[in-house]
Amino acid sequence: MVRRYLEGDSASAEALVEAYWDRVYAYAYRLTLNAADAEDITQETFLRAFRGIDSYSPEGQFKAWLLRIATNLVLDLRKSPKAREVAVDMNQQNAVLVEESPEAQMMSRELVSALWVAIHELAREQQVALVLRTIERFDYPQIAEILNVKESTARWHLYEARRMLRKKLAKRFDLEGQQDE
Repeated sequence: MVRRYLEGDSASAEALVEAYWDRVYAYAYRLTLNAADAEDITQETFLRAFRGIDSYSPEGQFKAWLLRIATNLVLDLRKSPKAREVAVDMNQQNAVLVEESPEAQMMSRELVSALWVAIHELAREQQVALVLRTIERFDYPQIAEILNVKESTARWHLYEARRMLRKKLAKRFDLEGQQDE
């Protein structure tokens, strides 16, 4: 589709947006937990992608290239003076199973809420590495490319993210023995 777009097929642009819009939006939402910011980031990602399509290397994965643009926009948003506090929307973050008891549902919601709050307290590069690896299922070279770092640095960001999450959640749920495992 990218090749066809570069050859002048304008319908390919629409097909690219349709094929990747939901993935980019979901990724942006996971990093911002704000629907309006995710929408803005998604729109700006595609605008920048089409403006800079000449810099796309066909050897690379188009989705990874788009998510790199989105990552940069998320990082820019975090630096901006209008950066918002994280508001966890449990309706969009967790679907509770109906057959669970009310107590189990409450504990599931509390755990998911605590997890997302802890994720959003991580350093931004750690947060991005964690989402890319665990949710988007990217491998380390792809994460390194998106973050524009060496593969060893991407691995370190993920290691630190997991270590900090264990520490934060252990403290939150009073699991003292779990912190340093």
